[in-house]
Amino acid sequence: MTPERGAVELRFSVLGSSSSGNCTLVTDGATTLLFDAGLPINYTALNILSMTGREALDGIMVSHEHSDHTRYLFALAKKYSCPVFVSQAVLWYLSGGPSVDMRTMRDREPMTINTLTVTPFVVPHDALDPFGFIIDGAGRSLGIVTDCGSMDGPTLELLRDRDALVIESNYDADMLLNGRYPAFLKDRIGDPRGHLSNQMCGDIIRQIIGPRTRQVVLAHLSEENNDPLLALQTTLEAVGASGMDIDVQVSYPRHPTRLVSVGCLPDAQAPFDTRPH
Repeated sequence: MTPERGAVELRFSVLGSSSSGNCTLVTDGATTLLFDAGLPINYTALNILSMTGREALDGIMVSHEHSDHTRYLFALAKKYSCPVFVSQAVLWYLSGGPSVDMRTMRDREPMTINTLTVTPFVVPHDALDPFGFIIDGAGRSLGIVTDCGSMDGPTLELLRDRDALVIESNYDADMLLNGRYPAFLKDRIGDPRGHLSNQMCGDIIRQIIGPRTRQVVLAHLSEENNDPLLALQTTLEAVGASGMDIDVQVSYPRHPTRLVSVGCLPDAQAPFDTRPH
């Protein structure tokens, strides 16, 4: 699903998101980045080619060190000979891996990677300096937060009124409470440094969507403690209360979302040429 030649438009697809693997592709046609690398290399490479028309990658941004975000990191970095961007703590943690071009990023310090600007920001999660991201390009802005247990005022303000959002809606509170997980794991998930429930996600979305916001993609749904319909219903209620026209979709563990044109509702998105260029 490649854009028309000469088009400059910020697009993204959540290639897959769950506790078993996470990866989001962002491209403006000139620059392509992956956010996390937790999905199999052949699957990821096939989607890069089909969605961009190029066998090229300009960088991999790592949100944190957990294996569902880094399992295929070094293999992808070597395949595409691209740099990997991590926090200083994650750089230390991964230092025993294969030799690739590792670069550090800092909280709320924007980085320009070719035609895209990426601003990482620390979020509360039980990991080493876990990051969310703001991506700016082609006059549009996308926020990505796949793992966090809560959000403070400054983080809400940073995410407010972005053109599109990828945000975690990890668990349904009743399903987690009554599920088979041991007590310690339930406590970890529900901790302010754990994950966002559907209700928490809806409350956050209600606070951060604005006149520019056109898309919300729900990410990192638990396959054990959530139901996509419950997550979608909760977010649709939050969006509906705003009275704004926003497209909401759910990401899945092993199937990519459509290639979304940031800031455009589905019926306004340009047609795609699916042939590789």
